Amino acid sequence: MEETDPITPIPAVPPAPATAAAEAPAATGRDALTSAKRWATSLLPVIVLAVLVAVFALREARFVSLTNLEVMFTQGGPLLTISLGATLVVLMGSIDLSVGAIAAVSAAASAVLIQEHGLGASGLLVAILVGIAAGGLNAVAVTLMRLPSFITTLGTLSVFTGITLHLLSGRAIFVDQLPLTGVANGQLIPHVPNIFLVSVGAWAVMVFVNRYTRFGRYLTAIGAGEPVAALSGVPVRKNKALAFIVSGAFAGCGGAFLLLNLGSATPSLGDGYLLDSIAAIVIGGTALTGGVGGVPRTLLGVALLTVLSNGLNVIGVSVFTQEILKGVVVILAVFVTIDRGRMRNLIK
Repeated sequence: MEETDPITPIPAVPPAPATAAAEAPAATGRDALTSAKRWATSLLPVIVLAVLVAVFALREARFVSLTNLEVMFTQGGPLLTISLGATLVVLMGSIDLSVGAIAAVSAAASAVLIQEHGLGASGLLVAILVGIAAGGLNAVAVTLMRLPSFITTLGTLSVFTGITLHLLSGRAIFVDQLPLTGVANGQLIPHVPNIFLVSVGAWAVMVFVNRYTRFGRYLTAIGAGEPVAALSGVPVRKNKALAFIVSGAFAGCGGAFLLLNLGSATPSLGDGYLLDSIAAIVIGGTALTGGVGGVPRTLLGVALLTVLSNGLNVIGVSVFTQEILKGVVVILAVFVTIDRGRMRNLIK
């Protein structure tokens, strides 16, 4: 009888370490932290706005007067319009430093055509067309020539400023018979200028575009990660070009609004709108790294910045000090909203 080998028992497989169970609470904690940060970023501008209104109202009763509210609406309309298109550019992770210069050159072109060449209401349409052309120039440089948007728009800022100086011969042009002034500065709602109502209407349209159209979703995807968006089939160059063109169009429209408000065009007309538009976008909660925020938050940023500037004026703070405070606010807003893990892609 043959001797058989004893059956060697198969060792029991030791239970796998409970890594999944251990990682689950950590993942949940990270998700909760991310969610809390997102809520804090969204609510912080609202809280700051409420605090500013309360402080200025307690310090100076004139701040909440109907006359001052009308002044703030007048200030906020052009800023909101200029900031709308620039928000789309920032949302996709780029930047447009030329919006103030585009507004100035658009207003200058309209003023010259209306005052010196007798062009009527169509002269205001020229401002938008000039803005579209300027935005198209930025788009060509960024998408076809593949230049960084920061350098491109910094250069075109100087170009458009020089064109404005040539158009105006370095001086202000006052328009005697400015068309649509009564309509633009009229008040369909008491104490609310029509220009502000038009700006809010444009904001509502762009909120829809940002949230519910393919174009708006594509811009968010590009800002969240341009290489990934390209691999996913997103036409990156086409949408980036369109964003710069839309930014130019809104800057041109803002220039037309400024011309209607002031009745004149000056070489320095758009100087303050570069910092103010970027400040409004960032304060509202749109990250300079792209992919976070969007048009819905820009209205809140414009409101906060307008209240801050107007309130400081009302309580008698020096203009020089206001510039310092405005810069500090921008730095704090960037500190809160920026994604530090993606800072290497900040300028593209």
